[in-house]
Amino acid sequence: MVGKFVDMLTGGARATDPVCGMSVDTKHPGGGSYEYNGTTYYFCGRGCYLEFTEDPEGYLSGKKKMEM
Repeated sequence: MVGKFVDMLTGGARATDPVCGMSVDTKHPGGGSYEYNGTTYYFCGRGCYLEFTEDPEGYLSGKKKMEM
């Protein structure tokens, strides 16, 4: 219930951080965003952003994943 209320306040646009799997507000991503091969990815924090930009294919292929 609270999550739906927060989505209403933030516009409801969410994405999954490809590094850690957390839900990220696409309007205000804590770690920023990065475009790769025509797709924009959103990050919960700077650490996930940096990890992804060093090896996007590793995370997108599933070979790499950070456990939270």
